[in-house]
Amino acid sequence: MRQPWPRAAPSLAAVVAVLVLLGGCGSSGTQAPAHPFGEPPAPAAGVRAWAAGEIGVLLVTADGGASWTPQKFFLPERAVDVAFPDARTGWIATDAGTVLETVNGGAGWTVVGKVKLTVKAVAAVDPENAWIVGAATGTGGDPGASSIFRTSDGGKTWLRTGFGSALLADVAFMDARHGVLVALDRIWSTRDGGRTWRLRKRLPMTVLTSVVAGDSQHAWVAGWGTQDGAPFVWATRDGGTTWRRLRIDVPAPQPGALQTRQIACAGETDLWITCDAGVLATSDGGATWKLQKVAAGLPQAIAAADGQHALATTDGQAILATADGGATWPAFGENGYLKLPLLAITALKAAAAQ
Repeated sequence: MRQPWPRAAPSLAAVVAVLVLLGGCGSSGTQAPAHPFGEPPAPAAGVRAWAAGEIGVLLVTADGGASWTPQKFFLPERAVDVAFPDARTGWIATDAGTVLETVNGGAGWTVVGKVKLTVKAVAAVDPENAWIVGAATGTGGDPGASSIFRTSDGGKTWLRTGFGSALLADVAFMDARHGVLVALDRIWSTRDGGRTWRLRKRLPMTVLTSVVAGDSQHAWVAGWGTQDGAPFVWATRDGGTTWRRLRIDVPAPQPGALQTRQIACAGETDLWITCDAGVLATSDGGATWKLQKVAAGLPQAIAAADGQHALATTDGQAILATADGGATWPAFGENGYLKLPLLAITALKAAAAQ
């Protein structure tokens, strides 16, 4: 009978490796938490959103931000803004000026344009009508003349309107005819789909950061004063012809903490504005405001699906969502989940997600 080979004593390296593996299976204090930002958002069926900022993909949720999945658009470019006027029709623009459209909810994307702009914002109301705002790249990469490009045939043709040295910031359209355009210190409106624009407000000593549109008559512009850093909103109830200022009477936790970033709306009464300190919110059309705290990060882009559901990106890994109008803002995400911070987000009401 052949004798078995004698067993070698285990090496010190092997013992250490086994101990490390065993330690990783327990409840060691060094184990990464499953939810580093606290309890994540609860699922909200039918509340859909698309977030832009990664290279070659969007992030998509169909449950109100409880879970997110990548949706590829197959270009080595970074999406800088996204607009979904309905659950099937979407538009994105990239950091290279490429414009893409989907008519099947993002399952497939088609390049429909190329604009020579550093893109700031995208607006769209249907599969045919969209607008791209930005600044042309000048010699040596310096910003050039600001422009808005528009299409009324699904991207087959694009027409440009120049705005010279105006520092365009954002654009929003209520329908195919009525829109609002904002620059650093100016507000324009159009009633013919952007063929012509009329300057409505010039606001020195201010920084206007974003605009959001409701129906064909209502829109809101967020900004802050350069002298005191105080936030404010300008509102229109007649399609952009006249504007009134809404005061935000909320004490700043520290200087500059309430300087506005982006504004979102649901109907005529519910507004949210992101800032370093959290989210400024009103549920009475701007008569009163509250500062809502968030679970993680500094809120950046924001979008509302309805009066209860809104979602926001942050400067880091967290993606925020609320299902109670902003009383709480839990966060989805984990360290290393995102390669780049998200820059933009759009959301749909549950009833619109067919």
